[in-house]
Amino acid sequence: MRLARIPAFAIATLAILLFTAEPAHAGSPWLPAPGAGDVNLSYTYQTADEFYRNTTKVPTPGNVGEDLVQHTTYVEARYGLLDNLAIDGRIGYAQGHYSFDPSRGAGAISEKSPDGLADVNLGITYRLLDETITESPFLPTLAIRFGGIIAGDYESGDINSIGDGGDGFEVSGMAGKFIGDMFVLSSEFGYRNRTNDIPDNLFLNLSGGIILFNRVGLNISYYRVDTPWSSFDIGDPGFSPIGNVFPELKEEMELIGGGFTVAVTDSINLGFQYASVIEGRNTAASDVFSVSLGYSFDAY
Repeated sequence: MRLARIPAFAIATLAILLFTAEPAHAGSPWLPAPGAGDVNLSYTYQTADEFYRNTTKVPTPGNVGEDLVQHTTYVEARYGLLDNLAIDGRIGYAQGHYSFDPSRGAGAISEKSPDGLADVNLGITYRLLDETITESPFLPTLAIRFGGIIAGDYESGDINSIGDGGDGFEVSGMAGKFIGDMFVLSSEFGYRNRTNDIPDNLFLNLSGGIILFNRVGLNISYYRVDTPWSSFDIGDPGFSPIGNVFPELKEEMELIGGGFTVAVTDSINLGFQYASVIEGRNTAASDVFSVSLGYSFDAY
């Protein structure tokens, strides 16, 4: 079987989704064996001195040179239950900072640094097709994931809130294909529904990677969020920067990124990712940096 010759760290690397302004847990069609799994600890630094007012990029509405900043630490884990069934979860803590000059907006916030537990994501993935045991060499691995979202304990509604503050669920379909022993492609398309008057989302993840020397993984990725069922923009009637209505906005984005992972041992890997928002709507034009430490374990 082709996957038996591919290091476990490579599969774990390709399952990691880049940080977004609103973190979205990513699924993977490649599942750990029953009793096996992986744990990943990551730190992400996100900064932006511009944002999209509707679809126009403008400076952040604060002091000159002041950034929207967020620091987030996540712990993610996956565990194989059956040959075609695995569970996953992610929990994290985040702290943000933004300094707003009150002279540029009546009643505006100043020096506000929110912090708290980030949204928790718990999921279960069922593999529909395993590329390693199919008769056709062209068929990919296919899987479907169902996830639950539990809102963190932060205060939502501000421009620099950690998240939108809604409970909910998401469902996504995933496909992945190893090409030889070095190249891999994967994709995920899903739907997300949350409370707190947050508009429903469609999301898309695309990634590609290459494995070098059986120890180094390089990857590129593209992430997109669309909100087709909302038309509420910054500046529309009913919008106020101090009205706690930011979660209700039509927030959309396109994010591209890349990074690398190095296998320190057969079970421990270190990774680095960088990503940038290239297009958006009612969202921060963020640059995102992330470092991670991963550990994979077998059932025996």
